[in-house]
Amino acid sequence: MASLLEVSNPPWLENSDVLVHSSDDLPQDINRWQELLGLPPSSGFRVVRRISGKIDLVRRAQIGNAGEVALCMLLEAKWPGAINHVAERDDGFGYDVSASIQNCEWHFEVKSTTRRGRLSFFLSRHEFETGLADNYWKLLVVGLDDELRATCVAEVDKSALKKFAPADRTTAAIWATARYDFGEGQLSPGLSFLPWEQADFRTHRLLTQGTRDQGPNFSWMPTDAGRAAALPILGPP
Repeated sequence: MASLLEVSNPPWLENSDVLVHSSDDLPQDINRWQELLGLPPSSGFRVVRRISGKIDLVRRAQIGNAGEVALCMLLEAKWPGAINHVAERDDGFGYDVSASIQNCEWHFEVKSTTRRGRLSFFLSRHEFETGLADNYWKLLVVGLDDELRATCVAEVDKSALKKFAPADRTTAAIWATARYDFGEGQLSPGLSFLPWEQADFRTHRLLTQGTRDQGPNFSWMPTDAGRAAALPILGPP
C-alpha cells in the first residue's frame, strides 16, 4: 500500500495533515486498497501519515530552494551584486537572503509553496525571534507553478506572526517550530517596500488576480487590484 500511495501521489496527499485525522477520514482509494489487500483500517492511516511525511520532506527542500533562487534572480536583475543567498552556505542566520539596496540591508526569510488554495508554512523559533529583533527582516512567500517557476510574491504581516505564535507555558518545555496557516488577510502583495521605479514595472507583467491568462491562481494571494499593481511577476515579461 505504501508503494501504491507513493507512486500515485494523489492530490489530497499534500493536505492529509488537515484532511485525515483518523481512520474514519481515509479517502475511498485507501479504503479500496485496504479491502483488496486484507488490511485493517489502522494500517491505512499509518501508511498515509508515513508517506505524506516522507514526500513532504523531500519536496519541501526542492520547493524551498526554488523559491529562494527565483527571488534572488529577480532582485539581482534590478540590483546586480547586491544580493547574497546566505542560506546556500549557512542556515543559521534566521533568514535566507540579504539584499544591500540604497544604504539599507534587508533580510528576507523565504517560504515557497505550490499549493493553490492553502498557504501553510513552518517558522522556527530562531527565525521568529530574529524577525522580531530585526526591523529590516521580512518574511516573503513565493508562489510556484508545477515546474517550480515563481509566479508571485507576498509579504507576511509580521504582527500576525507574533499574534498567532505559540506561547510557552513553562520553562521546562518551549516551542521550537510553529506551523502557520495564513490567508490573504495576513499578506500584502509584492515587494512594495523596495525602491522600485516606474520603469521597472513596464518590464514585467503585473499581477492582477482573476485577469491573468497564464500561471496558477493562488487563492491565498491578496486580490486587491490597487495593492497588487505593485507586484512585478518573477519571469520573462
